[in-house]
Amino acid sequence: MIFTLFGFLSLMPASAQTSNKPDNPARAEEEISVEHGKINTADASPVDPGHFEIEPSFSYTRAKHFWDNDGHSQVRGLMHEEDVGLSVTAGLFENMDINIIGGYSWVKDADNDFDEDDGIIGPTTGHDFGDLGFSGRYRFFNNEAKRLEIAYIAGVTIPTGSDSDRDAIGTSQEFWSLDQTLVASKDWDRWTVNVDVGYALPIGNKREDARGPLNADIALGYQVLPWLQPEVELNYGLDFVENSEDAQVLAATVGLVMPINDLLRLNLGVQKALWGENADEATTLVTTVMFAF
Repeated sequence: MIFTLFGFLSLMPASAQTSNKPDNPARAEEEISVEHGKINTADASPVDPGHFEIEPSFSYTRAKHFWDNDGHSQVRGLMHEEDVGLSVTAGLFENMDINIIGGYSWVKDADNDFDEDDGIIGPTTGHDFGDLGFSGRYRFFNNEAKRLEIAYIAGVTIPTGSDSDRDAIGTSQEFWSLDQTLVASKDWDRWTVNVDVGYALPIGNKREDARGPLNADIALGYQVLPWLQPEVELNYGLDFVENSEDAQVLAATVGLVMPINDLLRLNLGVQKALWGENADEATTLVTTVMFAF
């Protein structure tokens, strides 16, 4: 379905074209540059060669319920997590950039205080640096007339965070993974849509039963003012697990993307899990600040 949507976007005409000599100068003055960056959906626009983007972020996640294997809501012990992240993106060549991302996490989960099978009191807290992610984005299609961009993002996640043990909850996925995402960005006047689909392949013995998450997102924004774009997203994740039931969750994100100027962008948003199986009913607050130079 996602790939069909990519093809549909490529065939859609642009309802507003950029012209070097507009027939109506007043209309040209009203034209607003549309921001492609979103909160939880990737975008296909790479950083220009020789330029950089530094993006610190903070998120807070909380859950008191979870969905069981049949999708029924159940009570769980309070879980909350705070994450501080830092992303650095550098433009290498025309249509290509690279990114490194990492962070630090504080986790508390009251559901970990007792193991019914082993009768063991387990850790309820943990904090440490998280995993490091390296990736490269290549925009292989850019049709300015149709205002459509398509890019491929490939990367690797390195398990630099801490493992879970009897003393603390870990902050790492505990194995290496090869990550890849296909993403498209399309504009109509002040409307803008991002669509992405990605999969992370676990590698190494420490992956155990993990077989990787599949993610798909779609985001719709409207550039109300040069510095203000309200946006809404649907975010879906499916985590494949061998010898156990898979986990999946559908969430919605609403927020504000605020490109204050060419050097500064602020994102504020909230994500709410709507439905799932073997997943937490979590709510996440997110804020990011992007500095470009």
